[in-house]
Amino acid sequence: MKKPKRKEIGIVAAVVLVLCLLAGTGIFIRNHQKQEKPEEKKEEVYQSLSKSDRETADLYAQLYETEREEVAKIQTETKDWEQTGRELEQAFFTIPENTKYQMAKEGYSLDDLEQAEKLSLKTGRKAIELARAKGKASENKSWSEVVKDSEILSTEEQLGLTKEQIQQLKDKSLNKEERMEVAVLLLNETYTFEEVLEKLDAGKTVEELKDRNRNKTGTR
Repeated sequence: MKKPKRKEIGIVAAVVLVLCLLAGTGIFIRNHQKQEKPEEKKEEVYQSLSKSDRETADLYAQLYETEREEVAKIQTETKDWEQTGRELEQAFFTIPENTKYQMAKEGYSLDDLEQAEKLSLKTGRKAIELARAKGKASENKSWSEVVKDSEILSTEEQLGLTKEQIQQLKDKSLNKEERMEVAVLLLNETYTFEEVLEKLDAGKTVEELKDRNRNKTGTR
């Protein structure tokens, strides 16, 4: 058998190397394409919504600080904007348990993660962002460095009343419990705020406004 010369071996090795590089390039391209597919899929889901639903998705994305494509994904699964809103709200004000577990492994305090969720409700800031702003336990940062007192919302504000509306109700001598009751009536869309003011000016009490709501509910 003829022994191959060194030059021939070099040529064969070079060819093999080129083939390997080409094969590797092909694998890289295929993997890259696979990585791009989820993004393309998400955009397709968003584009599949009607124009009005895309506008709603944009608003929800801005409100809950998430991607519009993620909103679209949830909406296509629920087919119900109210349910979609509840899921987005849950994701905004809480930190998933698996994320908590991972963050705890990275050095975050579980107590801080739970506190971040509580402060999220009180400030309207995203829970996960609050936790990251607080930092790992080793950083020894205090919550007062992350959240200002002025950011803490009152119970009435958490229920949807503005500071101006709260002041108007205070001017009518409503206590905190009564103001909270008014907020609940507004949440249930029993009255508009203007209607509440009209009723109070006419001498109605908050209890009487609540009674009317009960009567309306009972006749449905």
